Amino acid sequence: MTRLRPAFWRLDAAVAHLNHGSFGAVPLPVLKAQARAALRVERSPERWYRVELAPSLAAVRAEVAAFLGAETGGLALVENATAGVAVVLDAVAPGPGRDVVLTDHAYPWVRAAVERACTRGGAVVRTVPVPLDDHGAVDGGALAQALQLVTRSGTALVVLDQITSGSALRMPLDTLLTSVGGAAPVLVDGAHAPGLIERPVPVGAAFWVGNLHKWAFAARTAAALVVAPAYRDRVRPSIESARAADGFPSAFDYLGTQDPSALLALPEALAFPNAYLGMSFADLRERNRDVLAEGLARASRHLPLAVGPDQGLPMRMVSWGREGDDAEAARWTARLRDTGVEVAVVARAGRLHARVSVQAYVGADDVERLGRALAELEADGR
Repeated sequence: MTRLRPAFWRLDAAVAHLNHGSFGAVPLPVLKAQARAALRVERSPERWYRVELAPSLAAVRAEVAAFLGAETGGLALVENATAGVAVVLDAVAPGPGRDVVLTDHAYPWVRAAVERACTRGGAVVRTVPVPLDDHGAVDGGALAQALQLVTRSGTALVVLDQITSGSALRMPLDTLLTSVGGAAPVLVDGAHAPGLIERPVPVGAAFWVGNLHKWAFAARTAAALVVAPAYRDRVRPSIESARAADGFPSAFDYLGTQDPSALLALPEALAFPNAYLGMSFADLRERNRDVLAEGLARASRHLPLAVGPDQGLPMRMVSWGREGDDAEAARWTARLRDTGVEVAVVARAGRLHARVSVQAYVGADDVERLGRALAELEADGR
């Protein structure tokens, strides 16, 4: 399968771009919408910030809420998922005698934010290993039992991924949210969910945060924080400004003289697949999943590959038998970059894995190129 309308991106055609999941890639129509938004501000900055900003962002919030399946009054626009996590940690304020529970597949910078908040407040971080089944997918029943054992009345927050970042696994959130029940509020880190999971905001979560610049074609920086009604009066932006007294979510609309252009371009981003590719987000996800499967099959002709489970996502983990730690993973990322292949290499349990992610601008030949590059580098023996 070939690339789908690559002219919509300004990506280097000489490179196999297999790491869309980290930073995304902004289509030209969205970049143009962002530029128009910036010019709109410049026509009268005074009028924009004092008169037009609030209703403009309220309209965008409503459109994003409809896309995500969330209530407009429960959704704030934030810079990225990490910023949203920081806001949630401030809201639950883990202190002495409290703890925050997360899994060993949590995104490293989310873990760092949790550790910092717990150190500052005198709370404890509790880590639950994620059990896998015979196919390499998450064993939802076993993980639910493990969460029940550690979640208690003193648990300030449970942090669960929707799609894990480093291992590209989809968590069985319905099962896990039911298991935690009302014992503690749950934050769902949905950084990869918008654009990959239809209506991704789950019932039962106190907080959900997701990036729109990864799989929903948004310009950077644009993300959404969704808060359940019982917690909205606790949530405040990390930097409060002129609309602080308005409460959630309006307090997030004005954080000083920030650049709103990425947020104002969100309607164009959410319309992009239908308007320019003639596909729904669901259609595009299936196309990308098929490209990934075909490409990995072709890549396996060059060297033996162990491929992670197919969970209906255009992201899968691939290992090729190489052992190593985080430093070795960084070295292999750089070595592959030198061959013209951009991919995320991570270390888990002492083994190296490449997280391969496919978006419309990727063809099966790009994925095969990863297999060829790995085979050549292994043959090189360095």
